Amino acid sequence: MKQTVGKKKKSTWKTVVVSAAAITLCSTVFIGANNVAMAMALDKEESISTTYNVSNTFIDKAEDYVKADYQVLENKVMRSINSGALPVDQAAEIGAQYLWNMFKVDLSGKTIYMSFFIDSDVAKAYWKGDIVEPDSDISDATPTYSFVVEAISGAGVSASKKYEKKETTVPFDPEKLREEYRNNCDEYLELAKQFSEKHSGVKATMAEFKDISANIDGSSIDHKNPGNYSRAYEVFVQVIVTDEQGQKTEVTISTDSKTLQSINTIDPNRKNNEFHLG
Repeated sequence: MKQTVGKKKKSTWKTVVVSAAAITLCSTVFIGANNVAMAMALDKEESISTTYNVSNTFIDKAEDYVKADYQVLENKVMRSINSGALPVDQAAEIGAQYLWNMFKVDLSGKTIYMSFFIDSDVAKAYWKGDIVEPDSDISDATPTYSFVVEAISGAGVSASKKYEKKETTVPFDPEKLREEYRNNCDEYLELAKQFSEKHSGVKATMAEFKDISANIDGSSIDHKNPGNYSRAYEVFVQVIVTDEQGQKTEVTISTDSKTLQSINTIDPNRKNNEFHLG
C-alpha cells in the first residue's frame, strides 16, 4: 500500500512537569498522571506514515472530509507503551477527522503534536493532539486546536480551539451576565444539542444551562480585588447536554459568533474538582 510520508522538523523540547490527569473546562487541557517529562532534542528528521486503514475504529467520517497534507510529531516522553493502543499516526488521523466534524479545520501544512497518557481515575488511556501552525515553536506556541480520543477505540472525548484575542472588549459582570444568559439561553441550548450530536453521533434529549466563562482582558483586572474582572474579549455560555444513552457532555459556545469553543465528554467516574470535568 502506498504511504504518504510527512517530514518532522528539528525541535528542542523544554522540561514539562506533569502531575495529574486533567480534563479542564473550556481550554480542554489534559495532563498525564504522575509523570515528569524531561526535555529532549530531536537530532534528526523522522518520517511518519499518514496513510492507513481506519475502517475498524470508532469514527464517523464526514462526507465532505478530505485528508489534508499534515505532519505528525510524537511526544517522545509521553508516547504509547500499550500494544493495544492505536498507532500514533492512526490516532492523529482520527483526531483530524474529529476536528473537521466539529470545526471544519483545514490541517494542510500544519503539525499534529501527539501525546499519550493514562487517566488513573477512570483507568483509560488517551491520545491528545495539539495543532501547531507552520514555523511555530511547539515548546512555546499555544495550539490553535486540540483534541483527545480514547487510545483503544478512537472515540472522541474532547475538542477545543484557541481563544481569540480580539481588538475590542466588552463589559464583564459575571453575576449579571450569568442571570441574563440563564434566563435567555434557548438558542444556546439548541446549539449545544446540535454540537453534542456531531460529537457523539447520539441523539441529544436534554440541555441545561450550567454557567458562563470569559476570555478576560488582563489589563482590566483590579489586582487589589482579585476576581473583579471588568472587561472581556469574549463571553461564553456553558451547557450540559444529556443524550438518549444518558451520557453527559459539556459544550462551551461563544456568545459573539454562536460557534463552538470546546466540547468535553463527562465521565462520572472522574474526580470532580478544579482539575477535572465530570
